[in-house]
Amino acid sequence: MGEGAKKKKTIMVNISQVSLQLTINADGVLERAKLVNKAGHPQFVRGVGERQFCNNSLLTEVTIPDGTTAIGDHAFSGCDWLEGIVIPCSVTTIGTGAFYDCYSLKAVTLPKSVTAIPDDLFTDCNQLERVTILGNITRIGCRAFAWCESLAKITLPKSVTTIGDRAFYGCSSLMEITLPEDISSMGEEVFAHCPSSMVLHGN
Repeated sequence: MGEGAKKKKTIMVNISQVSLQLTINADGVLERAKLVNKAGHPQFVRGVGERQFCNNSLLTEVTIPDGTTAIGDHAFSGCDWLEGIVIPCSVTTIGTGAFYDCYSLKAVTLPKSVTAIPDDLFTDCNQLERVTILGNITRIGCRAFAWCESLAKITLPKSVTTIGDRAFYGCSSLMEITLPEDISSMGEEVFAHCPSSMVLHGN
């Protein structure tokens, strides 16, 4: 490689107990971000704190390190350019509004270790197209998917017994949803402002 050739570079940005490892490509464009501890070892990060990355405009992709057990309230809310996030199976708790208003987020997989979807988790994630739920979720919180205008289809596991108020409010593209047959508590306006032609399947 010649002396004038461009190279990728990695920089560290310290934020509270953890750092952001940013990969910048040869054209100066941010390619990805990873949460790591101050020594550079992702496996030692145990939690993402409340509002720790709230309104962070640098994040486009995040890999939460294996061994992390909790994501705090509004930890990533308002990260407008966040398109993808990897949540490891070590995470057992996700806080209220953790991904609130992450406008560019397109797909999320919730691991088996997570047992509840909190209030406002994906509210206003307008470009969210796919949510995969792997675990035995028992509760869908209030407004959990409100105004997810690109979400067209979702399957809720049989373990769900409670769906909060306005959980899918304003999901204007939601055409198909699979629901458990044994839901014991259904909130108000759960599917308000969803398509009238939406198909409900029993699970």
